[in-house]
Amino acid sequence: MSAAHGATNILPEWLAIIWTFVFVVIFVIHLRHVLDTHGQRRVWHSGHVLMAAGMTFMFAPTSIDHFNIPATFWQLAFANAAAVALAWILLQVLSGRAVNLLWLVIATDLGAMVYMWSANGFVAPITWLLVAYFALQAGLWGTNTFRRLDREHQIPGISGISIGADGTTTMSAAAAEPLVCELDLRPTMTAMALGMAYMFAAMQLLM
Repeated sequence: MSAAHGATNILPEWLAIIWTFVFVVIFVIHLRHVLDTHGQRRVWHSGHVLMAAGMTFMFAPTSIDHFNIPATFWQLAFANAAAVALAWILLQVLSGRAVNLLWLVIATDLGAMVYMWSANGFVAPITWLLVAYFALQAGLWGTNTFRRLDREHQIPGISGISIGADGTTTMSAAAAEPLVCELDLRPTMTAMALGMAYMFAAMQLLM
C-alpha cells in the first residue's frame, strides 16, 4: 500500500461512495450517542465515532476527498485511542474493579484500525484473520449477542473485603458498568464491522 486510499482503487467508485455514505451515517448516529450519554458510555461511543471517521476517509474516493489527511495521522490517532482503552482496562483491573468485556473488543478494533492504515507491511494470515474477526463481530452484533455480553459477562473485580466477627473473610464483587444499555446498536455496529471486514479483504487482495 503506497497511498492511504490505495485500497479503494479496486472498488467501483459508486460502491466506494455508498460505503462512504454509510460510514458518514454511522458517524452521525454515534456522535449523537456520545452527546446523549455520559461517563464510560460516552468514552466508549467516542471510540466508535473515531472509527467511523477513519473508515469514511478510508473508503472515500479521491474524487470526493479533498482533505488529504495523511495515513500517519490516522495511525497515531488510533494508536493513542487503543492505548487509552488498554490503560483504562489495566487501571480497572489493578483497582480491583470489574471490566466490561466490550472494552476489550473496542481496544482490539482500534488496534486493527492502526494496522489498516499502515502504508505497508501487511501480513496475509493476520489480514484474513481480521476479516474473519470482523465478519464474526458483524454476526454477534446482528444477533444482539453483544448486548448479552455487555450485561452478563465481565472481567471480575473485587470491590471490597470484609472480615466477619467469626474471622471469616467476605469479598464483594464489583459490577462493570453496562455500555450498550437501551440503545439498539445492531444496524450501525453490524454495518461498521462488515465494512471493516470488506476493506481488509480488499486491501489484502490488492497486495
